[in-house]
Amino acid sequence: MAATTRLRAREVDRAAVRDALDSAFADGQLSDLEHRNRVEAAGSARTLADLDRLVRDLQVPAELRESVSAPSPPRSTRWAVALATVVVLVCGIVVVTSSRNHDDPAATPAGAQAELTTAAGLGRMLDAIAHQLGDSEVDQLTVYPDYATFSRAVPGQPGREQSYRYEVEDGRARITDNGTSPRTEGVPVDLAELRPNVPQLIGLLYGADRTLGVGDPTDIYLIADRGDDGPAVGIYLRNEDSGAQGFLTAGFDGTVRSVHRSDR
Repeated sequence: MAATTRLRAREVDRAAVRDALDSAFADGQLSDLEHRNRVEAAGSARTLADLDRLVRDLQVPAELRESVSAPSPPRSTRWAVALATVVVLVCGIVVVTSSRNHDDPAATPAGAQAELTTAAGLGRMLDAIAHQLGDSEVDQLTVYPDYATFSRAVPGQPGREQSYRYEVEDGRARITDNGTSPRTEGVPVDLAELRPNVPQLIGLLYGADRTLGVGDPTDIYLIADRGDDGPAVGIYLRNEDSGAQGFLTAGFDGTVRSVHRSDR
């Protein structure tokens, strides 16, 4: 192994590998258990060799192959490919990694980032909602990269809804009660149906800038609620500089239902 990989790992190196692992989990290369174990190992890795072992068997997502530049010959080839994958993901769309604590859905390892528009971040949030509130039923869930809001019926008061805000601060997930108001959505959806298909949904999000014709999106958010054809998630992108915007909708099973490109 090249001498480079015996160098001590920095936190930025660990974060880069967690990004690559998160992408691999989203496109099905890693199972939930494999992803969790490798992310935890990345957090405690001491050298670049330790990190290299975690990503050497991963491949660049098909939709990104043309965008990934060839690695520099003197460096470890496998490490360069993994790092190049991360650079493309971060530049193409907001992709920041996060990791889930196996025992407590509301906790994250110290230093882990909490981007909700990743498979790990979104999955951890859904787990936290079910864990803290006792079930996963909501009227509507809106997810931004750094926080989410959702509402659900007030028990015993079908005409009122309780609003909540979810965010991660200092490595811990927090759900804040934002009070009640008249209910605007009458039929709830069960996010438990979405949970197993989070990787497919995030896979759609990773390629949404090309699918929707919105380059370098500045605004990215998801909305989960009940549509005309049942529970659905809308993926919305916008570039405030160019004015381009578009959205697509998918069922909780990850099947695309509609695409509205910015140029149509």
